[in-house]
Amino acid sequence: MTPCPVVVIGHVDHGKTTLVRALTGIDTDRLPEEKARGLSITAGFAYRRYGDAVIDLIDAPGHENFIRAMVSGASGARAALLVLSATDGVQPQTREHIQIVDALGIYPGLIALTKADLVASAEREKRTADLRAALAGTSFRDAPMILCSAVTGEGLENLHGALEGLSGLPVAPGPPGVFLAIDRVFVSEGHGVVVTGTLLGGSLRPEDELVLASSAQVVTIRRIQVRGCDVPEAQAGERTALNLRAIASGEVKPGDILCSPGTCSASLNTDVVIEIPLSASRALRHMEDVRILYATAHAAATVRLLDAKQIGPGEKGFAQLRFAAPVTAFAGQRAILRSFSPQQTLGGAVVLDPAAAPVKAGRALRLATLRAAEPGDVPALAGALAEEHGGCVRLEDISRLARAPVSQVRARLGDGFIEIAEGVAATAAAGGLAVEGYRARLSAFHRANPLKLRALRSDITDARLPPALAQHAETALAAAGTVRLSGAYAALAGHDPSDHLTPENAARMEALTRELASAGLAPAGIDVLMRAPGDEDLIALLIEAGTVIRLYNVSLKQTILFHADAVRDAARILRESFPGEAAFTTGEARIALRTSRKYIVPLLEHFDAAGITRRKGDTRYTV
Repeated sequence: MTPCPVVVIGHVDHGKTTLVRALTGIDTDRLPEEKARGLSITAGFAYRRYGDAVIDLIDAPGHENFIRAMVSGASGARAALLVLSATDGVQPQTREHIQIVDALGIYPGLIALTKADLVASAEREKRTADLRAALAGTSFRDAPMILCSAVTGEGLENLHGALEGLSGLPVAPGPPGVFLAIDRVFVSEGHGVVVTGTLLGGSLRPEDELVLASSAQVVTIRRIQVRGCDVPEAQAGERTALNLRAIASGEVKPGDILCSPGTCSASLNTDVVIEIPLSASRALRHMEDVRILYATAHAAATVRLLDAKQIGPGEKGFAQLRFAAPVTAFAGQRAILRSFSPQQTLGGAVVLDPAAAPVKAGRALRLATLRAAEPGDVPALAGALAEEHGGCVRLEDISRLARAPVSQVRARLGDGFIEIAEGVAATAAAGGLAVEGYRARLSAFHRANPLKLRALRSDITDARLPPALAQHAETALAAAGTVRLSGAYAALAGHDPSDHLTPENAARMEALTRELASAGLAPAGIDVLMRAPGDEDLIALLIEAGTVIRLYNVSLKQTILFHADAVRDAARILRESFPGEAAFTTGEARIALRTSRKYIVPLLEHFDAAGITRRKGDTRYTV
């Protein structure tokens, strides 16, 4: 079954509800107040099957006081059926409804000229021509126009045929995953909370989990109904009722969003492109407060224009909508902008970034991003986002703004980008500059400190770069063999401090070696040993060569340096003193080695780590 939601629009009293009832047999006025007043207050829903297709008719209220309900009902509609009284002609709400469906990107499908039985046959041709002329400046100027009467049945067959033809309309790109804007909430006795809305983005089955955007609460679907019948699956585009498990009626309300986990997030800032129609009565001003009608919700927002002081009739521009409370939307979603006083529709907006950061400085960079986001140009969008964020960009951000899966984003990035980490890309130019910058800084360090074996990686990393780009530079150089990484340190592969030793350096290294060798297992403290400038670097070279062994006494928080021969002799003495399975204590080892507790503890811990001794409780064994 191919569903196609069609919103029925038009001025009050032009016969929308009566026509829908004649087409479907369903009375969409369900509230007692609506029946008493003969006036639709909320959107009503009906449907008609045509072979393998089904048209869901959404009867939108026609009175100017119920524009919010009209927009809510139109949410998710693919086409519009304009109901126009053949006797009354084009009225104010006719034009505003047309303006709204245009702003929502809804296809101008059909025009039903109702109350044809009240127009004399001789007047029909002229009347039809006049109405066509009145619609000449609107999107319905070329829409099929069908004279009909819900009273006599005239023209209804033609209207059925035209409606069936709408089922072949292409489906517009939707949100990334399930997105259901809730328009009704009620409690079904014996079943619990039920919500309804037009399903977008994907299909749903019982036991699927969704997230209630307003509270981030995860809910499970117990039952699904479509057009009043239980179904095993609801498809995108269908009017859907969901019976939810483990949620109270007070925890969900009309205007809330149910979406797939991980696909939508609420934000105070939404970047949009705004278009003010030529028919608008005035311009939209920078920092103006407006009412935003989106999906089945509405909220106040401040419009921060990014490229102008105002957007006049017939113009469009980029802006950031700033809300007082977080809203949930998706890239590509349409919204309506209305003024507070007088209450009138100003224009429409298309969401480009539903989770934008507040725009402050760098407005030109953000504009470049939004200009690329509007057509969904992935390479241009990736480049603009990378420019905004210091050279790299998350594929998830490109995916959100381009309205494309990450897999498609990867395929469309092109040769100008490299993936520098899982889910993070950078321009090839930025990646190259980061690599060259790292190598240059490390080379400069070696020139300034020729006797140092290596540099602290944190000193070489450019803190101004995004972390992923800085990490890429280091990783790429290490993978190429250009840089050696060792713990917290880095060095150029070709750097050898011994190439820079002067005769004085060599003599001092020899003196340090002799001093440590003569000290045996009771070396002088490091502050006594390193008494000449550059001794620290020379000791590091001796440690690197294996001539000196550096240990640490944790309890005393002291570094201790031993000559390697002294440590080897100590290992031999322990094996000779405690052969085989002979256990020994720390004190017995200290006596055997004729040293003090200051040295024996780090020595034995070193032997444990090297596999020379094995500790068992308070004793050890040689291995």
